[in-house]
Amino acid sequence: METKNKIDSNNSQRMIKEAIRKIALGRSMDRIDMAPGGTSGVGTARMIHGYVAKIHDDEADEEFEEYAGTIDVGEFPDETSSTEPIVHKGVLLSGAKDNSEGFLVIPTLYSDVTIVSDAATKYMYVLNFSHADVIQLNAHKEVTVGVIETEELDPEDNDSPDYDELKPTGNKAVTSYSADAIHTAVENKDGKAADTLHTSEQITHTVDKSSVSQTADKIQQKVGSTAVTLQENKVTIGEETATEPLVLGNQLAQLMLEFLTECSKIMTPTLMGTMPAVNAPNFASLISKIQKFLSQTAFTK
Repeated sequence: METKNKIDSNNSQRMIKEAIRKIALGRSMDRIDMAPGGTSGVGTARMIHGYVAKIHDDEADEEFEEYAGTIDVGEFPDETSSTEPIVHKGVLLSGAKDNSEGFLVIPTLYSDVTIVSDAATKYMYVLNFSHADVIQLNAHKEVTVGVIETEELDPEDNDSPDYDELKPTGNKAVTSYSADAIHTAVENKDGKAADTLHTSEQITHTVDKSSVSQTADKIQQKVGSTAVTLQENKVTIGEETATEPLVLGNQLAQLMLEFLTECSKIMTPTLMGTMPAVNAPNFASLISKIQKFLSQTAFTK
């Protein structure tokens, strides 16, 4: 009888421990039970699906000193057996705590996140996210972001090249960031290309034979050998070395009006007395056309 009571007591203790374990781990129990033989869940990481409950970025918050640079994550109800909401505090982001260097992702408040909990250290880290407020990538030398299109993999062909052996199609777009420049290049398989270079002193856009260049004291648009150059107090059209000045339209129109008006007053002596020029009526017609050569869209000063 004593032995039976002892067995019942041990069974009860095991049931209580298992119940506590299920409450603590929630659906992670299923993942642990499916773990390879021998691990028994000891030392395994737990994956948790939830939402961003709080972002610790407010220096006035009383929790800032302890949790600065981390987030709180609430578990979705179907991820836990607990009847009370479970919130994991101090989940680490992919960056330093002051969020000033390296790689960093700050998810949007209340957005979905997946985090992983290390059973050994008890630390938790953001693994994936649905929306982000900040994505930061700082490097010491260079960062390259791009897409290089390749031919499609044929999974039905055993002789098909592996992904790393597929030939490029020629379509690509790449942006490289260095400490002193940003370079973006876009090309297609037909040989068309566009290029942009940013430095601290110059920005240049190039598309085939056309280009736009900007420095602190000059902006130039160029197609082939034809250019429009803008500098302080000077605009040149045709090429930068152009020396012929442009005409002021209103000034020219006024001059033409006065000239034609004077021409219409010309009188010629004849046997019959002083007579106006034979073509005098034509001057009135020419005067009426003066305003037509003034542009309605382009102006100069």
